[in-house]
Amino acid sequence: MDTKMKLVLVSGVAGAGKTTFASVCEEKGYHVIEELPVSMIPSLLDVFKAKPKEYAKNALFVNIVKIGDAATLLRSDPAFETQVVGLDCSRDVLLTRFRLTRHIHPLQPKGYTLEEALDMDEKAMKEVQPLLDVYIDTTGLTEKDLRKKASAILGDQKSRLNVIFSSFGYKYGLPRDAEIVIDARVLANPYWVKELSRLTGLDKPVVEYIRKDPKTPIMLEKLYGVLDPYFESAIEEGRSYVTVDVGCSGGQHRSVFVAEELFAHYKNQYTCTVYHREINRYVEDEKDC
Repeated sequence: MDTKMKLVLVSGVAGAGKTTFASVCEEKGYHVIEELPVSMIPSLLDVFKAKPKEYAKNALFVNIVKIGDAATLLRSDPAFETQVVGLDCSRDVLLTRFRLTRHIHPLQPKGYTLEEALDMDEKAMKEVQPLLDVYIDTTGLTEKDLRKKASAILGDQKSRLNVIFSSFGYKYGLPRDAEIVIDARVLANPYWVKELSRLTGLDKPVVEYIRKDPKTPIMLEKLYGVLDPYFESAIEEGRSYVTVDVGCSGGQHRSVFVAEELFAHYKNQYTCTVYHREINRYVEDEKDC
């Protein structure tokens, strides 16, 4: 077969966003199969291989405790380009999601409490994480943010590389799925300028203020010098997805500015996405940095 069929294997803890990820898969033209027993995977692959053009892109969702067996089966078949994705989330956020939505955990009808079910999911995720090609922590993500990440991961197969640039605030926690982390706190802080403190790194006055800092062009040039060979190495290794997280104190000014600058610099070289984890905090909430 000249061209391999694409198969994304997805799993994760309950409540981490698998439904949203599946929705993006469907929008991207993937055949989505959910909760298929692992014992049926060989038969399913035979169906795909009988009609490779019809089943060029597929997404298979399995229980987190079965992802290891499923990954072994899929990776052993040379007809498929397999990518294994895991979705995780912090316990506090999961508890909030279950309580606000009034959904129950799939293990609760079997007699487990919500806390016990979350314990089991957490343990299972730690065991399977080394098997994952892509690990996504949805703790600080809105549904829109997760959709952006999912779109970048599924990406354009014709692209050399899909890159996500994101900003975050250190005071809200380092992203647990961080790959490359850039600290933008060395740049001049607009928070200490009264007329800028309530704006964000997307606002022109803040952009102009940070650009006037003599450290800004030096930092950006050094970042390009580090990221250029890193991205090329990722392509040589056959990777399709890279994430770059930029942090400052609150994720409001400097990290947003740098993430946007990196996006603008690389968007014509790769398939790039930019999003800002904390930006919604500064729409109505009291702004700080």
